[in-house]
Amino acid sequence: MELRQLRYFVAVAEERRFSAAARRLHIAAPSLSQQIRALERDLRVTLFERTPGGAELTAAGLVLLERARVVLAEVDRARRDVLFAGPAHREQLTLRVCTMADRVLDGPLRLVGLAVPGVEVVVTSSPGDDAVEAVRQGRADAAIVWHRPQEHRDLEGVVLGSVRFGIVLPKGHPLADRAEVPVAGLGHESTVMFPWSPFAGVWQRTVDHLLPGGAQPGQVVIEPDLINSPEAILRAVAAGSGVAPGILGVADHMDVSGIVVRPLDPPLSLDLEAVWRRPARPAVRRLVDHLVDVVDDPAVLVSALRRPSAGVRE
Repeated sequence: MELRQLRYFVAVAEERRFSAAARRLHIAAPSLSQQIRALERDLRVTLFERTPGGAELTAAGLVLLERARVVLAEVDRARRDVLFAGPAHREQLTLRVCTMADRVLDGPLRLVGLAVPGVEVVVTSSPGDDAVEAVRQGRADAAIVWHRPQEHRDLEGVVLGSVRFGIVLPKGHPLADRAEVPVAGLGHESTVMFPWSPFAGVWQRTVDHLLPGGAQPGQVVIEPDLINSPEAILRAVAAGSGVAPGILGVADHMDVSGIVVRPLDPPLSLDLEAVWRRPARPAVRRLVDHLVDVVDDPAVLVSALRRPSAGVRE
């Protein structure tokens, strides 16, 4: 098994088509196919089911994909660490930031790249819980994610702050003139939501808060385009699809007309957490400490984000 073959395998698994993977890898499709078949012969398993719709991973392929990502991430990290081992170089870390957390921490994240002494931080976006998987598989050194479900708590973490959500209403809605919108008044509204996956950590908590009496069939409208465009949920509200949760201080400044954003009564708050693998390398620890310090600084604190109360930090 060669590292080159593992990289080829991961590309096909992610693209789900040999032709698309070949373009991504800048190699000929027949050569790619030959390398995958050579890997299958070496492992004595079938990794892909070739169908007219593309290449689907087998059970063996799913197992290898998880392991291959870890192996390749460690190889890339080793190469990077060796490159930056000299005293004049900075250690490089990758920080994944989940959807909408980048809007809350927009200012601090713009400066984090060179803000940690001796560390160069590369910030990339990641939809929802995928950021947690990137850390777990070694594809990222740390991540900023929304409140994690129990199955994601195998990683080390610290609460950076609590983000206040309000309710997004179409202009002209009967509750639009209220200073605060009572949750009790939303019981019969259709609620536009981001997809459950990959936002499992906060999806159910949000729906339960907005519809404490329980959602009726069809009452929750899933907005599938939110992962690639957070503004999609606001446009759906403006178009009359329903009401929606929105981050106070963020949703009301997006370039979407025809909506108003109001606080909720009782309020809805969701935690943002920084997560990393144990044991933390010194550079990762310095990055996490920097993120905590940034949130503690009122000069850069976003209006939507409240500092954690005493005892919240781990």
